Amino acid sequence: MKKKYHRVGISIIQFSILAVVASTAILPTFKVAAGQETKLTIRGSGLPVPRFVSLKFNKVNLRSGPGGEYPVLWQYRQIGLPLLVDAEFGVWRKVRDADGTTGWMHGAGLSLRRMAFIHKSMTKIYKRSNKQSDVVAVAEKHALLKLESCPKNWCRVAAENVKGWVQRASVWGVLDDENLN
Repeated sequence: MKKKYHRVGISIIQFSILAVVASTAILPTFKVAAGQETKLTIRGSGLPVPRFVSLKFNKVNLRSGPGGEYPVLWQYRQIGLPLLVDAEFGVWRKVRDADGTTGWMHGAGLSLRRMAFIHKSMTKIYKRSNKQSDVVAVAEKHALLKLESCPKNWCRVAAENVKGWVQRASVWGVLDDENLN
């Protein structure tokens, strides 16, 4: 029994069009925000990159690459710690912490809950969004606060039984041009 082979004739133009269509279907998607560098997303969540997230659990591993086969670089042990997502690859997120440490985490260990990390020592929490209002508390460096809103130069934060406003420059957990309501 002879096998029949059919020769398929494709012109160079047809091949070029086919190559462009195929490459756009499998190549990474680049999303560019105004004034920011290109961020990589490959089969990701569809959420904007960059964005802030927080740790969902008390123990989350930071790996050197996007997969369980990559070595663990660091283990975070603070639920609610805010991280900046720089890139996505499937269920893996490339993140950066407030100290600049970067690596990959599984998306299941991350939450969309917004948190503020105080990076300036002895940050005053005001009753209203101005320095003339009463101080309701003082947050120490590395304190974690729930981030409720951040409309302009001030951010509304909460912790246990304290609610108030801190200057945006005192917290890490919100993008420079982000208007969080």
